[in-house]
Parts: sequence; C-alpha cells; structure tokens
Amino acid sequence: MPEEKLNVKYKLLKESLKAIKEGAIKLLILKGEAGFGKTYNSMAFAKDNKINYRYINTYATPLAFYKLLYENRGRDLIIFDDLQSINDPKIKSMFKAACWESDGNKRIINYHSTSAILEKEQLPDSFEFKSKIILIFNKEFQNFTTIVNRGIIIDFSFNFKEKLEIFDFFKKHADIDDEVLEYVKKNCNQATQNLSIRTLKILSILKRKNYDYELFAKEILCIDDDLNDLLMLSDIKWKDETGLSRATYYNRKKKLK
Repeated sequence: MPEEKLNVKYKLLKESLKAIKEGAIKLLILKGEAGFGKTYNSMAFAKDNKINYRYINTYATPLAFYKLLYENRGRDLIIFDDLQSINDPKIKSMFKAACWESDGNKRIINYHSTSAILEKEQLPDSFEFKSKIILIFNKEFQNFTTIVNRGIIIDFSFNFKEKLEIFDFFKKHADIDDEVLEYVKKNCNQATQNLSIRTLKILSILKRKNYDYELFAKEILCIDDDLNDLLMLSDIKWKDETGLSRATYYNRKKKLK
C-alpha cells in the first residue's frame, strides 16, 4: 500500500517527531488505544535519529521524580509512557513546569522542602529544564488537562474501518499473517475489544507456531455486547430492549462513525 494511503494520524506523528527533534515544539502528547505504535514509533524515531533520549514508565515519590527530571534535564528528549499512574499533585506540578516556559522563556522546576533532603541528595532547590517531552496515554487524561494543553496532541483512536486500513498498511512491517487478518475482517466489528496491531502480531506468532490461533482470538478479541447491540439492532428494537429513547440510539450511533 503506498504511503499516501497511510492514516493521517501517522503522518501527523511523523511530522510531529521531526518538529520535536528540531525544537519547533517541546511537548508532544500521544493518546488513544494501546497497541497502535505510539511508543514503538517514538522510540524508533529517537534511535534512528541518534537522539539522546530516556524512556520512563515507572514513578515513585515526588522527590524521586524531581531527581529524575534533574538528572535528565539536558537530554534531547524524555519519553514518559502510561501516565495514568501519576496522581500526586506535586508530580503534576513539576510536569507543568517542565512543559512550559515561565521565567524569561526558561522552564524552571522547583522543589520546596523544609528538611535537609535536597542537600542530602545533592540536589538544587530549582533548575532549568531543557529536554523536550513526549507524553503517552493509553486512556483518557481527565486529570492532566493543565499539562496537555501546553503541547501538540495526537489522538490514536480509530473506528473499525480505519483499523482495517492500518492493519493492511502495516501488515508487512508488523509481520501480520494474511489468514489472521482475514479472520479479523470476517469476525470482528466496531464492538470488538483489544483489536490492535499488537494483538494481530501476537495471533500471527501463535499461528506460525501451529497453535489454534482462532481459539486465542475468540478469547482476546472479545465483544462489547452493549456496543454490538447498538450496531446490529434497529432503532425500534434497541429502544424496546434497552428502555432508552431513539434519540439516545442515534446519538450513540453517531459517535461510532
């Protein structure tokens, strides 16, 4: 499949990664379903372009996070993956400072403590942060709006038709088996959960190792029954079965497109 057929989100990701590399943007936010290459493409770009980067997907105390930012303050790029686990307001405050200039076009991160802990850890109470940042979310980020509105956001959420186009485009690169892809086209729809490049790759590996991949597929690619009813039932039958209005039916149906 020619590159012009590539989903616009991946084209935007490619251009955004270039912009991060060149310093045109300092913050890139990737959100959406897992298994569609947000992390893979970000890290591959960093490696291919010999970018001095750090990948981080674990978090501890606010002090440990402050130390982490300080130690990586001069890197070209830091990739933070799966931020849903961060709920500490001090850590979120540090993220805000790391993502936006506030002091003479500088990003200054502070840590205020009445104890001698900073001296013990040989850390300053503030420092200038120069690294660019990629934030990766696999779910919604309701508690991060004050952070994510400081950068470019790409939403990797796709309908079923778009997913099939993506699978076709990346089939060779991701080593997706033709039979596995045909199974998905025949047996899945918008209500299918866990449908991603990563899942199809796993099923393809199982098939090549002579496992009954369809048995695994039926378990992994489960169906959201409520969503499936919305797809399969007429407005009147859906209204009768759910007790909800036809207006609700059409509103929910519209969101699936």
